[in-house]
Amino acid sequence: MRKRIKTVFLISIFIIFSIIYTAPGYAQCYGSLNLPADYFKYDYLVRLCVHFGDLSDLPGDVICSRTLQEGESLVEVPVYFFNARDGIIGVRFAVESFDSIASFSPQNGFSIIQSSKERDQAGYYRMNIKAEKGDPLCGPALIGYAYIVRSEGSDPVWVNIEENSTYGGIYATDRYGNVHYAFSPRHGGYVGSDFLYTCQEPICEEPNLPVLDLVAEPGYANSVKLTWTAGGGDHTIIRYSTDHFPEGYADGLSLVNIESSPGEIKQVSHVDPPSDIVIYYTAFSVSSVSGEVIRNSFVDCGATDTTFFSKPIATETTSWGALKSKMK
Repeated sequence: MRKRIKTVFLISIFIIFSIIYTAPGYAQCYGSLNLPADYFKYDYLVRLCVHFGDLSDLPGDVICSRTLQEGESLVEVPVYFFNARDGIIGVRFAVESFDSIASFSPQNGFSIIQSSKERDQAGYYRMNIKAEKGDPLCGPALIGYAYIVRSEGSDPVWVNIEENSTYGGIYATDRYGNVHYAFSPRHGGYVGSDFLYTCQEPICEEPNLPVLDLVAEPGYANSVKLTWTAGGGDHTIIRYSTDHFPEGYADGLSLVNIESSPGEIKQVSHVDPPSDIVIYYTAFSVSSVSGEVIRNSFVDCGATDTTFFSKPIATETTSWGALKSKMK
């Protein structure tokens, strides 16, 4: 009976979300997809979900179910977040299941600040989680694993992301202390043979995967060589500054706006860079149309690196014989 009630509840939510979110969306969901700007009281939405595929599958191919393994009693459920424009350093949510929740193991530098367990009147188990980390993390990324104790003979095991009833709300915080609304558009996931959940399509498109492994180092002659692995967009923009890491594709000074393919290794030279000072570089993965950046296509916390550049002293190559002749 519990399963049936939960199924009807989730289908109802799915229908409501389908009705509300019919407009096309963008990566960071500014304006809440043609809803009033203050509809959710936040400027963009962070998406949380359970996902039973590899992180490499995200965001194009999200698998929200798998089969139970023979003899499996402790089910490992990964929890991911998406659409984190400036990267997040904190998240508040709850994991819910009809089976007992044993624990939650944070990943990617997250630490549990507060947690509590409860069971509601319907008999569902819930673990409220408040987790934080020191530096911002861009999505899609793994928050951690929830471990569900499978009841004897229960098939499937379902898991859902809900509001944190102990500490309030379901949201993420960025590196500036801003609070952003978080939600689970896929309404959980399941492990087992019975299909209980409909994997709803994302309300908003995912932002580009960020640039990786940006390295700035002295190059030939009067230059700095930069190499990187391209992100998910069709262009890479690199900006630089002498007093801070550029925080957006219009911040700092422009070095390059170059075509790139996801995963491609790229290289450029910064010729005649500022001398005898630290140079801060940030690379952004963007999508563009006719040279114009699609505003919501990039991940703000892109790849960064610094270098200290000094101009080489001018030298002339000559032979010892020539030197001796000049000394006579």
